[in-house]
Amino acid sequence: MMNRNTRLETRLISVALASLFGVSLGALAQDSDKPTGIPWGPVKVYPEVDLTFKSNDNVYSQPGTALRPRNTSNITILAPKVKLEAKTGPHTFDATYKVEHGRHSFSSGDNYTDHTLGATATWKFTGRSGLRLSAEYLKGHEDRGSVPAVGHPLPDEFHQSSFNALAGYGAEGAQGRVEVEAGLINKRYDNFENDAFGNPDNAKRDRDDAKLGATFFWRIMPKTQLLFQVVQTKYDYKPASFAGWTTLDSTDRKYLVGVTWEAAAKTTGIFKVGAIKKDFSDSSLTDFSKAGWEGQVKWSPLTYSNFDFFTGKLPSESTIGNASVDTRYGATWNHLWSSRLSSVVSYSNTKTEYQYNAGTVGTPQKDTTDALGLKLNYQWTRNVKVGAGYDRTDKTSNNATSEYKRNIYSIFLNAAI
Repeated sequence: MMNRNTRLETRLISVALASLFGVSLGALAQDSDKPTGIPWGPVKVYPEVDLTFKSNDNVYSQPGTALRPRNTSNITILAPKVKLEAKTGPHTFDATYKVEHGRHSFSSGDNYTDHTLGATATWKFTGRSGLRLSAEYLKGHEDRGSVPAVGHPLPDEFHQSSFNALAGYGAEGAQGRVEVEAGLINKRYDNFENDAFGNPDNAKRDRDDAKLGATFFWRIMPKTQLLFQVVQTKYDYKPASFAGWTTLDSTDRKYLVGVTWEAAAKTTGIFKVGAIKKDFSDSSLTDFSKAGWEGQVKWSPLTYSNFDFFTGKLPSESTIGNASVDTRYGATWNHLWSSRLSSVVSYSNTKTEYQYNAGTVGTPQKDTTDALGLKLNYQWTRNVKVGAGYDRTDKTSNNATSEYKRNIYSIFLNAAI
């Protein structure tokens, strides 16, 4: 499965260009299908609610053995959301609050209520410069079995705050352009604070992340640019150390070169390749350096049909070993069958290689996860959408206890104004 902080990393440059300089990447949705919102003075209010029913035949992601059987649960999820949006000239400001409540039929102990509060401000100062600031607070959970090597008897609860900034300088069509990004994430778990020995049980997961990066673009053709990118992320685990524990504090660095392009409005893409490095603060842990890459291509052969392809090889934080290196490939097909009926088909393959100290006895664990998703959407009215979905996950590993298969069937209703 993809790491939450890196999964959309390959779209960063394209999205940044679109947000800061007004470059459209295209979309299937028509303006007439979008919620119109409720005027409230200078602000527009967008209320929305999702109601989803799921059937999960392996709710704890277990291998299905006698000791670790698969359990089926029916899950009802209610998720109301409200968004406030204001515009002043070329500048936009928005704030969003969402509550998601889930109820399990198999065990009430797995019920949850998550809260998300976020805000974004985007300024376009001139034709050459722009700035986007965003902040989010999340009080969430992780389902039992969803985090490798963590066997808590109830879902893990956490709170997380994050802040991100993206600044760009350079006019659209200019020979050169530069973007600078910075981000902070603070994550703390709220339950299972101590293990059976009285030590902090979340020491491998409570942490602060600090990211700083810059990308320079150089136009070589009207719709083609070379790019040079450097990104550094520091991971600071809490607490730093205690008896029998070695801190996993580290610094990741990416040095990438690549290209972005747009061909005849049907194909847009970005591809970056270079070196990825992880240096641990503790000298007893083994640093590593590998080749890495990120890439994404959007192909729109028809106005009502497009394909997104992605790939990447990047390091991730992990609860197994010292860290992991994830190699991902995948594709998504979006198709509009009529003005009301649309579908989404997706597939991804992720190979995870866990990183250990040099000389570690035994075979390093390696996992492969295949994920298939099918979704059908029907726009019943302008404000109401219904649909159904199917998701299958098949994880194999040279550690049999980490393997599992899971099928999730769902139906949903979305109402938005």
